[in-house]
Amino acid sequence: MSSLPRCARVGISTHRQISSGPSNLDSAKMHVKNMVLTQWKLINGLKFYLLKLTNDKTLENALNTEFAQFLQKINFKIPKKEMLQYFASDKDKDKDDSSKAPPADAKDKKGQSIQSRLQNIPGMFSSLNIGMKTAEEKKKESMPNWKCAPKPVISKESIASRTCQVITSIKLAESDHLKMKRIEDLVAHLERYPLAKHHAVKDGAIRALLRIREGTKEPNIQGSANLALALLGHTDIVPGAGLRILSIDGGGTRGILVIEMLKKLEEFTKKPVHEMFDFICGVSTGAILACLIGLKHKTLDEVSDIYKNISTQIFTQSALAGTSNLVWSHSYYDTALWEKLLKDQWQDQILIHTRKDPRTPKFCAVSAVVNHSRLTAYVFRNYSLPVKVQSQYCGNYNHYVWEAIRASAAAPTYFEECKIDNMLHQDGGILVNNPTAVAIHEARLLWPRAPIQCVISFGTGRTAPNPMMGIDGYTCSSWKTKFLAILDSATDTEGVHTMLSDLLPTNVYFRFNPYLTEMLNIAEIHPQKLEQLKRDALMYLRRNEDKFQNAAEALSRKKGIGQKGVDWISKKREMYGF
Repeated sequence: MSSLPRCARVGISTHRQISSGPSNLDSAKMHVKNMVLTQWKLINGLKFYLLKLTNDKTLENALNTEFAQFLQKINFKIPKKEMLQYFASDKDKDKDDSSKAPPADAKDKKGQSIQSRLQNIPGMFSSLNIGMKTAEEKKKESMPNWKCAPKPVISKESIASRTCQVITSIKLAESDHLKMKRIEDLVAHLERYPLAKHHAVKDGAIRALLRIREGTKEPNIQGSANLALALLGHTDIVPGAGLRILSIDGGGTRGILVIEMLKKLEEFTKKPVHEMFDFICGVSTGAILACLIGLKHKTLDEVSDIYKNISTQIFTQSALAGTSNLVWSHSYYDTALWEKLLKDQWQDQILIHTRKDPRTPKFCAVSAVVNHSRLTAYVFRNYSLPVKVQSQYCGNYNHYVWEAIRASAAAPTYFEECKIDNMLHQDGGILVNNPTAVAIHEARLLWPRAPIQCVISFGTGRTAPNPMMGIDGYTCSSWKTKFLAILDSATDTEGVHTMLSDLLPTNVYFRFNPYLTEMLNIAEIHPQKLEQLKRDALMYLRRNEDKFQNAAEALSRKKGIGQKGVDWISKKREMYGF
């Protein structure tokens, strides 16, 4: 016995302890746990000892791979037959260790039913988390494969080799069927290994995809090529004289103002909104409008109907139910209903996949991450940034469209926080209620050499400051006044406007933000209030018709002959590499 290894002696001792009866069940638990921990330390120690013998990265990667595969093969489950034998009498064990399990009505020495004691077996291993599904595992089962599939341990060299093979197969593909299949393989590879983008660009993936897209009339091949190019961070040359950027503020149901102002622009330009702009950015209600207009290409009348329908369903709620929700979930309105409406509208569409349609402009929505050490803005993108280009704002394109809207419009106390991975998102308006500066920054990363042709920023209403406010000393020193002043400064939209109006020419930058008779709540759905909102918008449009005309002219400015020649040369250089 003493000559046996320590882990074997622990296993035999554990078997005896379990076999001795229920009085030693707690002791058996500890022995099983100690045995598992001992074996874990032994395996882990052996791994690190081998790694110390050499600095070879190949050996290290091989050991990591084997170690991961070994852990996946370990099975801690104890067969039912053996568990029955553990609780059988010592007399039965002495007769025949390999005999069949006792019947279900058998009893141990103390007269307790063996079957009833077997029901307590899972609790014995609960402290070790063996064979039990956690809430996180159950959540992963309902997620799509691309999001929850475990990524195998693979070296950078293997990723580079696989990337080279995929690019070579694309270049050699001749039939449309093969081209489609190879491009889909590249898309799947880039989504699984985002770092492969660097190798793909280096191996000439962009040139190959551009040539395929240029030489085919098949819309499916063109769409797949557009998606692959978007994942590689490629951006086509803008069709206008320069960058045309649209930015929409947050403001709840006051977004009706933006719809009326966009109708005025369409009237002057004779184009739908998604064809007017190269880049569209929104926050909160602006993100909702930007998605419907830019990603779904809805008409403004359709957007107005959808917007009113969703607002009516979400913001129609009794005060009692709202107060109850606020206490229990920190949200006055039904967040589950809000998510359901978004999912019904967008299904499982992923942001980057909207780039298959060449008419879709670049889009981003802004939220605020509140569980980091510092409040930070997060950008949901439908594009990938070019290689070696980094934004000042963290963000990603691998999200559902409905997730982007839900996170960007998660107004505190109105809706629950939106949890995505390890981040808690709230309404982007608490940090960036006027996202025009974010939009310009992101657009410049995509088109660093293109001039800015036109920037249009839409607000969701403001009220004229009252000079009589603040005379009463008591009012100025009240906690409510101080809190509202801080909140107003945090969500201020005109500060960004003042800065940009000083930096950009007047024929390039246009800000439209109507004065309102009354500043409405973001959840206001009363018909009379909304009618007043429309009257304020129409009054503003009549007073600023010349400004809208100038904005439409700036948006419609076309390229000169010289610029078209330069763009043609740039396009051929991208396709053929000369």
